[in-house]
Amino acid sequence: MPGLPCSTCHQSANSPTTAGPNAPPGAPNWHLAPKEMVWVDVSARDACLRLRDPGSNGGKDLAQLRHHFAEDKLVAWGWQPGGGRSTPPLTQAQTVAAVEAWIDAGAPCPAG
Repeated sequence: MPGLPCSTCHQSANSPTTAGPNAPPGAPNWHLAPKEMVWVDVSARDACLRLRDPGSNGGKDLAQLRHHFAEDKLVAWGWQPGGGRSTPPLTQAQTVAAVEAWIDAGAPCPAG
């Protein structure tokens, strides 16, 4: 509903399955990502550069970025979205391992 706070519909957990397949999703601290994180049609290089840039990743350094993927409850929601929603191709543990390997390698980005 335009003009209402997100928390009007999005609670701290998913709506019960009895609410139907299109019920509003919920997770702790539910909110949309900032506009800087809209990466539709962005190359792998540009996504990488944005991901490691605190100016476009919510002000996170690499350690905070790892924590974001590993422990942020809102991010973790993506792997258990409920309501028949799709999940990422990797598990959360696989994603965290990939992020850690990327950080350990110096957070390199693919060539342009």
